[in-house]
Amino acid sequence: MESNNLVIVPFDFTPMAYNALAHGAYCAKAMDMKLLILNVAIKDRDIPIIKEKMLFLVDECGEDYQITPDFLIQKGVRPYATIKTIAEELNPELVVLKHSGVGGIKRYTGIRTIKILSGTTIPFVVIQDAPQQATVQNIIFPVNFIKKHDTKLKQVVYYSRFFPDAVMSIITPSGKDTEKEKTIAFNIKMMTKAMEEEDIKIRFITHDKKKNTAEDIIHAAKKANADLIITPTEDVPTVNKFLFGLREEKLISNTEKIPVLCINSTSPRW
Repeated sequence: MESNNLVIVPFDFTPMAYNALAHGAYCAKAMDMKLLILNVAIKDRDIPIIKEKMLFLVDECGEDYQITPDFLIQKGVRPYATIKTIAEELNPELVVLKHSGVGGIKRYTGIRTIKILSGTTIPFVVIQDAPQQATVQNIIFPVNFIKKHDTKLKQVVYYSRFFPDAVMSIITPSGKDTEKEKTIAFNIKMMTKAMEEEDIKIRFITHDKKKNTAEDIIHAAKKANADLIITPTEDVPTVNKFLFGLREEKLISNTEKIPVLCINSTSPRW
């Protein structure tokens, strides 16, 4: 199923929402797509006031980002559920979500951000801060080369077309025995050839670990001065995993505040 040429930014007029809007505007311009600002109104009486604010916000985007977005005000008592429903109806290329991190009680309330990612094939960028620059230049993408890499290869090619000036840093754990090392070396060679054919700037980072943990990925991202981390998400995470350390949760809430693009590896987009 092809996506619409659309970037959606859910917006609630909080300071972090303005940061998400900046990311969304830059992504929409880089990807040559339309930007849609989505607000979920709890009460009908609030809609006229929100509309006035949205019209002003559209003008601000023209001045600040040289882009004219559309906006949509949707009634809903459960904002995160409403956002997910609208996203699935409009089938955008990307949704940009704000996230305030999870610590203490926020560990539980902040999990709403992760819940919206589960069970959907729509890619989401989760941000914790304002963008450091207008373009994405360094991307970190963890890959386990011991497994079949066809889907990962398609994902890299798919997203590289949106960030043509970026370097894709593929990180993978090293093999612990000769056979695994041979498999990794062969898959890296095949992937390198495919990337060269697509004119994708790529480099490989291999570390001496059994797998790519959240800590491994964040460390590599910081070292590479990454503007974006790409990670697959699970289809239906359990409640226990949500509460006690799903890798995606740790990545989304990373202390370096690097934006994280969460993608469903079973998406029909590739």
